[in-house]
Amino acid sequence: MMKAVSVVLALGLALAPAMAAAAPDQPAAAAATPLQVKGAQQFDLAAADGRNYRIFVSVPDKPAPRGGYGVFYVLDGNAMFLTALETVRAMERRPDVPRDLATVVVGIGYPDGVDIGSARTLDLTPPGSGNPRISAASGGADAFLDFIEGRLKPRIAALAPVDPARQALFGHSFGGLFVLHSMLRKPDAFAVRAAASPSIWFDRADIARRLADTLATRPSGSPPLKLLLTAGEYEQALSPLAHSRPNVAKLALLQKERAQVDSSRALAAALVERTPVDARFDEIAGEDHGTVIPAAISRAVSFMLMPQMEVPPVPTAAAYWQMTPEQRYDLRMWVRQLPDRQRIPWLTRLRDTLHDGLSKEQGQVLHEERNRMDAEQGSRPHDVNAPAR
Repeated sequence: MMKAVSVVLALGLALAPAMAAAAPDQPAAAAATPLQVKGAQQFDLAAADGRNYRIFVSVPDKPAPRGGYGVFYVLDGNAMFLTALETVRAMERRPDVPRDLATVVVGIGYPDGVDIGSARTLDLTPPGSGNPRISAASGGADAFLDFIEGRLKPRIAALAPVDPARQALFGHSFGGLFVLHSMLRKPDAFAVRAAASPSIWFDRADIARRLADTLATRPSGSPPLKLLLTAGEYEQALSPLAHSRPNVAKLALLQKERAQVDSSRALAAALVERTPVDARFDEIAGEDHGTVIPAAISRAVSFMLMPQMEVPPVPTAAAYWQMTPEQRYDLRMWVRQLPDRQRIPWLTRLRDTLHDGLSKEQGQVLHEERNRMDAEQGSRPHDVNAPAR
């Protein structure tokens, strides 16, 4: 039976006498009531093996687009559903987000009384994975993915009209590892995926290598796939606060072993280079493994909902030379915002075009102009540019 999602807010009884003494003439406070989350509901759903999951759902209060609502599935729903819900609804209100991208938000969690730590370790880790430091049972990701595909998705489709081509999945830590595993096992289950701080280190079967190898042979004409990988700056470097912790040396060693930032960046680069997947890596400044979650959710929602950027045509060498410095700068700033899969090939084509069509002296003029314009505008070159010729 569906129940409204609620959070009970209670006043501390121990404070009541002191409050009454301090303000005897004040009217009695109204009794606290449960806080209702508008448009949200929850229900429990059993998997084939009899295990139950707590499902949190919010359907938009606007009519479904012609093709149906998109769906944003969030793992660790007990902790992350409300953050994801408010982020999606805020993004939908932006004037630059198309009105036809209304989205159902689904959190996948566990009922009361379940040991969530042990349950998520089992559900979110691939078969054959494991780590001596983790004692909980692992390797149940295939069964969990079958539950999502075979039982949860049909239940959501019965609640509201959904667009099968606009399904997205977000997971953090072990959840991020599961996101990658789902892409390996059932790539077309979700058009968009976001793996935040994925626990690549946990998978002894080397999921990063297998993912790149498998998707490299994806047939042409297959539906497009998008993957966002994120990690916090302080997941591979000690934060200023970490230096005061008693176990700082152990933490530094663990960060070095797991190489969270480097492994996520390397996977995105391998997918861009070897597969048709539109992959991107974002390192989120100032955040560690725990604090990165809200920012990672925000970037995932933007990755799903924000419209694709238009790619400008590559100008001929003559046309590029005839532009004003301001026009060339504006073009560079436009291209700089493109994802790697679009930006790097564009820059490579422009580099080759200018190399073949301009003199060495003209090339030097453009180089000096770029440095001058960046200095004047306060901009700097993108971290990843076209490879050297």
